[in-house]
Amino acid sequence: MQSTGCFRPSCPLRFMPGADSPIADDWGGSSRVLRPGGDVSGNRTLRISFETPEAFRREYESNLCNGGAFIATDEPFEMREMVRVEVQLGYAHRAIGLESEIVHIVPQEMAQMGGRPGVAVQFKGNVAEVRATLERLVGETLPPPALPPPPRPEASKRVASRAPARIAARIQDGDAVVDGRTRNLSRTGALVGVTGPSLPVGETVELTLRHPTTGEELAVPSRVVRQVHSEGEVAALGMEFVPDGIAARKRVEHFVEEIQQAEHTRRLGGITGAIRELGPQDLIQMFASSTPLGTLYLRKGQDEGMIGFEAGLMRYVCLGGATGMKALVRMLAWREGSFEFHARLEEVESPEPPLPLQAAVFDAMRRIDEQHRDAARSFALDARFVVNDDAEMLGDPQNKLESAILDLARAGFTVGRMLEVIPEPDPEIFRALESLADQAILIPADWP
Repeated sequence: MQSTGCFRPSCPLRFMPGADSPIADDWGGSSRVLRPGGDVSGNRTLRISFETPEAFRREYESNLCNGGAFIATDEPFEMREMVRVEVQLGYAHRAIGLESEIVHIVPQEMAQMGGRPGVAVQFKGNVAEVRATLERLVGETLPPPALPPPPRPEASKRVASRAPARIAARIQDGDAVVDGRTRNLSRTGALVGVTGPSLPVGETVELTLRHPTTGEELAVPSRVVRQVHSEGEVAALGMEFVPDGIAARKRVEHFVEEIQQAEHTRRLGGITGAIRELGPQDLIQMFASSTPLGTLYLRKGQDEGMIGFEAGLMRYVCLGGATGMKALVRMLAWREGSFEFHARLEEVESPEPPLPLQAAVFDAMRRIDEQHRDAARSFALDARFVVNDDAEMLGDPQNKLESAILDLARAGFTVGRMLEVIPEPDPEIFRALESLADQAILIPADWP
């Protein structure tokens, strides 16, 4: 796939963990591979040096205390390779070694897109052990942290900080099961992106979280505390954990902490930016041309979708309840929002077979052009219709698509939900809606 010319140096791509991180700015040549020797086990050694306590504090609070770090290096490594990370405090003449594992690699090809070649490492042991080890290293060398600003009134009830986390989640309410993925996670709750029927605020359910690396699952009694809407539909649910007893709560907190550690490490080395600078089409082509596999997250308002590709194939596309080409068409039409890219393929089950990536993108753009020419796109996505049964009896016999639209209209579905549920291309659905409206078989629900 050709992508020459689609990248503009002025694009404000931001390499995670961020421009203010000592990993990105302060290390210079101090983050390097020690080629001769290594540790006693034969593992290679990566060295991280800090010349000021402020630099170490920034990195400790943003990455090290979460059990991982990104280390800039041009040396080649293998995934899951065991290494020794040597943390040096030059200002205190102290150092410590941490056994670690390579969990993510940013290749040289990513440098042209705002990335920095290097590796993300995850320290062996749990988060508490890593923090205890680093605190022994720190001792009295760090100055006391500045006092945090007073909390905002609207945030006074939130006692646990949230962290981005995209993991598989399942909500069970009696016999009804809703599959989704978390957007963020804290020790006391989660925001879960959902599709299909929603749950009312106050409903008590069972929320099952799946660890992204071990596959372990934990079912947590939870309560729906808020709904996040998009285009008239519920796009996500805010969940509060309500475990029974102190022991159960501590188990939940420990499990969430492990997930946050794994997610933090997986996010190291990612690239983020604004969609408007390039557009989704160029973003897909640019990343696919420079890395063999990856996952691109696109977000607009409360909507978040993901595109996974590998070896020139589009493995999956998800956006709410839409998948495949329907989801790809919608996201490629976005002109605002943000993106986040990682050079790895997330494990997502897709109901549709893989498609050649380049052909899928071209087909999606063709469909977008068709939609722009189609005057039928006058229906708002949050619009609902009432079925006029008298007119239905007098109208022409409906085809399969129109019959499906009428059934969904009777069930109270919005136009947006119809587009997600019905497999036909969106332009065909809009034309069928217009035909039914012209025959007065469908009447907008807000008409007098």
